[in-house]
Amino acid sequence: MISGRILIVEDERDVCRYIQRHLMMEEDLNVEVQFAYDRDTAMEAVKEEFDLIISDLWIPDSNGTLDKEGGLKVVERAMELPDPPEVIIITGHGSSRSVLETVARIGVFDYVVKPIDYANLVNTIRRALEKRKSLSIPRRGEGVKFREYEIIGSTPQMIEVMKAIGRFARSDETVLIQGESGTGKELAARAIHEHSARKDKPFVPVNVNAIVPELMEAELFGIGKRVATGVDARPGFFMQAQGGTLFLDEIGELSLDIQPKLLRAIDFKEVQRVGGSTVKVDVRIIAATNKDLREAMKKGEFRKDLYYRLSGATIHIPPLRERREDIPLLADYFLRKHSHMLGKDHIQGFSEDVVELFKGYHWPGNVRELENAVKYAISTCSGRTITIQDLPRDLVEEMGIIEPEGDPFEEILAIDDLKKARERFERIYILRKLRENSWNISLTAKKLGITRQQLHKKIEKLGLRRRQEDNV
Repeated sequence: MISGRILIVEDERDVCRYIQRHLMMEEDLNVEVQFAYDRDTAMEAVKEEFDLIISDLWIPDSNGTLDKEGGLKVVERAMELPDPPEVIIITGHGSSRSVLETVARIGVFDYVVKPIDYANLVNTIRRALEKRKSLSIPRRGEGVKFREYEIIGSTPQMIEVMKAIGRFARSDETVLIQGESGTGKELAARAIHEHSARKDKPFVPVNVNAIVPELMEAELFGIGKRVATGVDARPGFFMQAQGGTLFLDEIGELSLDIQPKLLRAIDFKEVQRVGGSTVKVDVRIIAATNKDLREAMKKGEFRKDLYYRLSGATIHIPPLRERREDIPLLADYFLRKHSHMLGKDHIQGFSEDVVELFKGYHWPGNVRELENAVKYAISTCSGRTITIQDLPRDLVEEMGIIEPEGDPFEEILAIDDLKKARERFERIYILRKLRENSWNISLTAKKLGITRQQLHKKIEKLGLRRRQEDNV
């Protein structure tokens, strides 16, 4: 059963009644609905604790005078609360672009366009309340307390991730989290733990790739007694996580000789300590990888039985380039999180060109790279708004705003990874060809010997952006 308090801000009373009627027809929804038919009533009502606000953008004031930004004012007031609600905006085609962009920067859950599809609206309400209950995500506003670990996102992909986290948190099954480096796999693991029955017990993160294979068995399962090497008896990660959750990051790097021992520990809930006896353990396993474990199985690098044991419950976290709508939300979150820590509370936001650059960049380092870029920009910014000049130079070079310093060929030769070197060369080469041809796509594609569609795909993949001076 999904429950919650909803405030509907809408001057058309028939619309309010239709929404309430459709909500009452849903057996899995148990909601309390309150109405505000004008802006001023809504401004007072939002001070109460609501889980969700549904607001039209155009609403009248208490005197009946239409305010085309009335809904925006209500939303902004709601976002100032210590625990702001989720927000669904009802908008017509006449809503101004500037108002919609402002609402988007604030971070609403979703938009509903008039005429309203009530079945779609009910599904959107259901998803918003599920998100609200499973993960509390603070937004813009003074006095917001930041938890150390947060998952931010409002795209359909991330909503699915959050729903999976909430679903798996209620069980005690083993979970496999897949995704590229920097996408937030550990954050998802911590969210599962924090919303599970084990939340008061330890969460022990282990980076498998950071432990030399020779020590892996002792680190995981512990040492039973002083061994010949002089190492004293000590508990392993399994025993340290007793009653809680053991997070095994980069599980695809686990050696083949340790994999069957891990499988036994999961199946029989016991570990064989090095030089010692068998010990019973009560530990939930959450594993993560950026590798294709199915491909690793085909190559004989990962055991099938362990894979199938781990992958019963799976979460895939999409790379940042596949959820670009979340980038402004994430950037704003990191700004508010780190500006206070760095003593830069005067910084209010990002310039429009920075936001556009962020949305167009391909972010190979994903969310981690974005957070580091925002943190750097905060430390260098002296004004109230972060501009391109405040961003790390290497990032601005990657975005194609300025040319790299020095000899780019020497830079490429210094890269050890062939894939990264190839991508770096392709970025520099295509960007220069585009500039030589004044960003004429057809002409550039013809000279490169590829189709316009192929060139467009490369521009999108590499996150190439056109500078203002390229237009002359």
